[in-house]
Amino acid sequence: MPQTETLTLRMLVGYGVASIPVIYSYMLVLIMYMKYAATELGASTGAIGTVFLVAKLWDAVTDPMVGSLSDRTRHRSGRRRPWLLASAPLLALFSLMAWVPPGSIEGAALIAWIAVAIFGFYTAYTMFEVPHMALGAELTLEASARNRVFGIRQALKILGMLAAGVVGTWAVERGVASTRVMAIVVSVLTLGMIVYGVSLLPPERAEYRGRGGTNPFRAVADVLRNRHARLLLAVIFIDGIGAGGIGVLTPFVLDYVVGAPPLVLPALMGAYMLVSLAVVPVWVGLARRYAKKRLMLISMLGSGIGYGMVVFAGEGDWLLILVSAIVAGAAGVCPNVLGYTIKSEIIDWDEHATGERKEGAYFAGWSFVSKLAAGVMIGIVGWALEWAGFDGSVQEQTELVKRTMVLLMGGFPLVCFGLGAVAFSRFELDESEHARIRAELDARARTSAS
Repeated sequence: MPQTETLTLRMLVGYGVASIPVIYSYMLVLIMYMKYAATELGASTGAIGTVFLVAKLWDAVTDPMVGSLSDRTRHRSGRRRPWLLASAPLLALFSLMAWVPPGSIEGAALIAWIAVAIFGFYTAYTMFEVPHMALGAELTLEASARNRVFGIRQALKILGMLAAGVVGTWAVERGVASTRVMAIVVSVLTLGMIVYGVSLLPPERAEYRGRGGTNPFRAVADVLRNRHARLLLAVIFIDGIGAGGIGVLTPFVLDYVVGAPPLVLPALMGAYMLVSLAVVPVWVGLARRYAKKRLMLISMLGSGIGYGMVVFAGEGDWLLILVSAIVAGAAGVCPNVLGYTIKSEIIDWDEHATGERKEGAYFAGWSFVSKLAAGVMIGIVGWALEWAGFDGSVQEQTELVKRTMVLLMGGFPLVCFGLGAVAFSRFELDESEHARIRAELDARARTSAS
């Protein structure tokens, strides 16, 4: 089995670089699409919220299906590579459809076009993200090396999110023409960077080929029977509900509550992403000295406090929003680094119990719950804004609309991250237990090899 030292920087960069354009498109859709569709395309927030919610429910089919199929894929290049390469043209196509609809369509036809684009985009995103996460758990079997793998992945993803938050939001805020140019450029980069990143990856583990779950329904059942996975699913859903509307609401709060100039949104997103990038090595370093569970609990509480500050935002309080973004950015990156290592250890626990390697099934379950929570919250945001009386054709909104925005963006995350921390405090799979399991799995591998 490949050891830690076989993972060169070239391989790690190859693993992470493919995710840059994917997370760019995903984040830009999450942050800007509802506002863009409402103000530039003329769609109602309620209709767009419904499209996002139903698209997330569609993930209930696609996530476990892609996870199980990638676990059972038999191809000379490996279990994950074919999925990553197949997702590239689909991501480019459906992203372009979403941002550049034909100018002649409106009303129901426009909503139908948007629905096809969003459904297609999220399906293609699943085809990339689930196998990509599963591949990260297979690159190395050692805990601290996994922290490096997912740390570099998250650092490069943050670069993609930074580009989305600064360049992408700036382009969309300028109108349809600049958005069209941006969408074309990103589609080309998506194709090129995924293919290039995959070309740098090391060979996949031949010993894992054919060891995925033989039955997709049984694979899902194994995930649900795993008490560690079950608890993490609940925590991810609770936290996802809290954070799911933040990206969508940020441009609304800045425009209609704070009254910030247009360039504040890119600056705010840039500060959030730069802080997140800066603290990635900090969390990885802390994990060498402290238990991952303790660090995860601290990050959840920090995220809740950071986002909760938005409750106090009013006219001209852009500095408060900036401090909120810095605190939340520093805290929120931890689950995207250490959380993936914990997930990989849960998959090792499953292999110890079942003898199968079901990274795809497990990451599909976690991915689906996260996306479902975000979809539910985006739907709630869209319906709540419509109920409160939001009017995209005017600048001045009612006090009810403004309070609805800040409560959904600040108060809701504060409550949800607090509940998530309480739930995660019951997590039991610690470093010593995983070390024991890993030693037994390695002994089994040596025995079967001999």
